[in-house]
Amino acid sequence: MTRARLVLAVVLVAVAPACKKTEDTAPTKAPTTAIAEPARARFDKGVALMDEGADEYDAAVGEFQAAIGLAPDLWEAHLNIGVIELRRARLSKAAEAFEKSVEIYGSPAALTALADVYIRQQRFDRAIKRLEQALASTPDDVALRNQLAIALRHAGRLDEAAVELRAVLGRDASDPVAYATLAAVEMDRGNLDVAELVLNRGLQRRPDDPRLLTNLGLVALRRGDDQQAFMLFDKASQADPSFLTGRLNKAAVYLGAGDHERASVELAYVLKVEPGNTDALLGLGLAKRMAGDLPGARQHWDQVLAIDAKNARALFNLGVLEMDFAERPKQAQAHLERYLQVMEDRDLGDDPRAAEARQRLELLEALAKG
Repeated sequence: MTRARLVLAVVLVAVAPACKKTEDTAPTKAPTTAIAEPARARFDKGVALMDEGADEYDAAVGEFQAAIGLAPDLWEAHLNIGVIELRRARLSKAAEAFEKSVEIYGSPAALTALADVYIRQQRFDRAIKRLEQALASTPDDVALRNQLAIALRHAGRLDEAAVELRAVLGRDASDPVAYATLAAVEMDRGNLDVAELVLNRGLQRRPDDPRLLTNLGLVALRRGDDQQAFMLFDKASQADPSFLTGRLNKAAVYLGAGDHERASVELAYVLKVEPGNTDALLGLGLAKRMAGDLPGARQHWDQVLAIDAKNARALFNLGVLEMDFAERPKQAQAHLERYLQVMEDRDLGDDPRAAEARQRLELLEALAKG
């Protein structure tokens, strides 16, 4: 890779925070506005373990399952299990947990999280259908409408996404998710000036919102102003240290500057919260390669492929690693051929990197003939 770019075109609230049970958290129609003390104790212990990070996720799931055994209608416990599995990139298990939560009570948190899983699985039509069904009964739910706009954007339905976002801003002129996503729509259209205008309007109302700051940094990055982009990513991280997208983009700037040590610090923080975050694993693999740790780089990219067997960036990076650094031509050929197949399946065969992969395969073939 000539340049590290672990950037996101839109800031998604992809991982929900732990749902903390209180007597008045859920709407009155929710089935579990109160639970018995034994179930509450197990649930609260699960939340505490969940907040400690990835090393305690198995224990947290155990506590949530115990709470469900004592209070079967505890939709919040299913929701938190889904959040953990989503953080670990176990998408099928996450979807199963969110679906169970929704079966008990269709909370906006569970519905938006379930839609996010479908988006990650590239099942955009399913995400859109689920969200439209939910909005039919709760048309004023801003969180659901924002998530619908995100799903529409990922499906390439930009005009429809913009309509939904303007509807949100018509109800709440300070909604940061709507501003961030509307700016992403404009970035997808190539309208950087319009995207910047949208983000600055949002920042007038929410000056420290990390989503808006991060997307403004992406605009700067698209314009080639790495210094301004880094400043905005750093400001986003300072505004909310738990906001992972800002850390990912800070790491991308560090990697672009060749500073693999500071990039690794940011990426390690992300993986402490989301051990299945493929962007962080890809970046850490690149940092390892920069440091000369070829087995470490290979391990991280193999881990990405264990999560997503069709991850094009991991396949390409492994091909380059085996060809240029490890001098293992057969392995390089296998990865590059698989990469090209993935790109062609996605109708991306004309991508410049695909052309580079073909050139590399031709060189490998010539070298094999000796």
